[in-house]
Amino acid sequence: MQSDAGTPEACLYWQDEQGATQSLALTDRILLGRVCRGVDPDKRILVRNPVVSRDHAAVRLTRNGVKITDMSKNGTWVNDVRMAPGASQEIKDGDRITLGGFSATLSCPQLAAVPEKEEDWTEQTAISPSDVTITSLVADVRGFSSFSQNADSAMVYTLIQAIFTRFSAIVSQHRGTVKDYAGDAVFAFWEHPGSLSADHARSACLAAVSQMHSVPQIHRQLTDRGLAIPPPVLGWGLTTGQGTLSHYGSRSADLALVGDCINLAFRLSSMANKTLANPIVMCQQTAALVTRELALSDLGSHEIRGRSGQERLFGIRLQDESPAYG
Repeated sequence: MQSDAGTPEACLYWQDEQGATQSLALTDRILLGRVCRGVDPDKRILVRNPVVSRDHAAVRLTRNGVKITDMSKNGTWVNDVRMAPGASQEIKDGDRITLGGFSATLSCPQLAAVPEKEEDWTEQTAISPSDVTITSLVADVRGFSSFSQNADSAMVYTLIQAIFTRFSAIVSQHRGTVKDYAGDAVFAFWEHPGSLSADHARSACLAAVSQMHSVPQIHRQLTDRGLAIPPPVLGWGLTTGQGTLSHYGSRSADLALVGDCINLAFRLSSMANKTLANPIVMCQQTAALVTRELALSDLGSHEIRGRSGQERLFGIRLQDESPAYG
């Protein structure tokens, strides 16, 4: 494709339903989607397909070339390879973008250098690592591997989707942040305001209790729908300590949160309701913050797999606990 001056012009081109070739110049950004509300017609490509998100993907000029960003629920493909959800990647002349049965090809044989003064070409905001104090909560499903081996994938998905949806809502109600869905575990955290906060640790503990009490209801709702799913058994791990918050990877969603206390929370969740009878297990630091408001059980000192030394652990004492939950 060429501009009126004969210079090769960056554009997306595709064939419409009648087989005619259509094109749209890429001057800064093109949005692809089902609605693209508020976007000028000369900067959008509408794809009338229910599986296409309202704002599905964006193709934009950058200082170094052309990038595509996936913003969809059902996926975007580049040259028949699915992009990671929320990812951005460079694309080049001749690359094919596919979404919802629609395909467009990038044409950019030559791209003019981007002027430094243009505001649109400002580099992405840099995120500097910061140290934070957090209480981590990890909820881990017991026996998930054997269940997945013996159940069809649709049933596995239905169970995990129900648990993750309910647990995420509970975290939100208790003013926490869901960080990850790691296989069969939900990882959430509460960021303390500069120093240790009993309120934030208590909120995390109460979220764990609420999640635990919601499990029988989740199971009942699934069986009422005719799904023969055994009662889920879970373990919860709670820790408080220092972590580093930053960013990595190719996706804007790749917020990194790392630290020893986070690793410990995952370890404790794998011990709860398993090697330890208590369904909710916490570290000594968390226990010290909530001991005045929650009834705790001293579980003694234990070796933690993959860690040296021992950790003194505590559990939340709960009334009306069923055998399945400790």
